[in-house]
Amino acid sequence: MTSELRKKFEAELQYYLKDKLSSSAFIKVIRNEVKLTVGQVSGRIGFRFLNNAQGYILSESVSLPELRNFYNQVTPSYRPNFTTNFELVMNTSMEHGFKSFSPNMGGTVDLPRNEDEREKTCEWIYTKVKDIYLPRVMNLIELKPETINDVIAHPEYYAYPFLTILY
Repeated sequence: MTSELRKKFEAELQYYLKDKLSSSAFIKVIRNEVKLTVGQVSGRIGFRFLNNAQGYILSESVSLPELRNFYNQVTPSYRPNFTTNFELVMNTSMEHGFKSFSPNMGGTVDLPRNEDEREKTCEWIYTKVKDIYLPRVMNLIELKPETINDVIAHPEYYAYPFLTILY
């Protein structure tokens, strides 16, 4: 039963996000993921189902070679917050206190059980992606000054928070 509900919802979410985000040439929506590619820079916003919570979490990451090269030139004497080749990595289970993605305390968006719930959940997820997570990814990809505020608010999401601000 759950797998059938998941398949229906994930197909509907993909269609919904594709319809809403298709105006951007650098955004591609595939199953459970929004991919962004601007030149050599790539970002992604993904959705993962957690069986034990019966709901979805969101994750995002950005690979920005220009910023990575800066880190390598500076050769910091301390370790990054994570050991991947990404400059930004987060998932909604990392959110402390108030959960931006989840409408409930569990930290996940519940798997919708019927058509009405699927539509509402698609709109909920799209709104969160559009208002919170897509701007974070795009601000870093485009190296916008708004990134500084996000680094200050969420330093744990960035490989080298101070160096990101410095750059």
